[in-house]
Amino acid sequence: MSIRPKQFTRIGEFHLEEAVLDVLLEANHEREIIGAAEVSRRAGIFREPGHSMKGGNDAIAWGILGKLIKENRVIKVDQGFKLTDEEFELRRDDVNKK
Repeated sequence: MSIRPKQFTRIGEFHLEEAVLDVLLEANHEREIIGAAEVSRRAGIFREPGHSMKGGNDAIAWGILGKLIKENRVIKVDQGFKLTDEEFELRRDDVNKK
């Protein structure tokens, strides 16, 4: 049995979410609030300069951030985004987990 297109989509979406959450975790450790453009840049999910979709660079990041907000894993603050306290506690690696 081969992997179907929808399964590829779910796998890809999972990896994009993890990339965005990892970027926000790093920003949290640095006490930074970053916007969708910076999330795109740090996660590497942007188009090269000169592409034909003006303003479309951050569309993927915005879509993933919106999904994570609906799941209560990320919150919008000021001019950016950050992990919820609960998500931060799940992801932090500076404590011993048992």
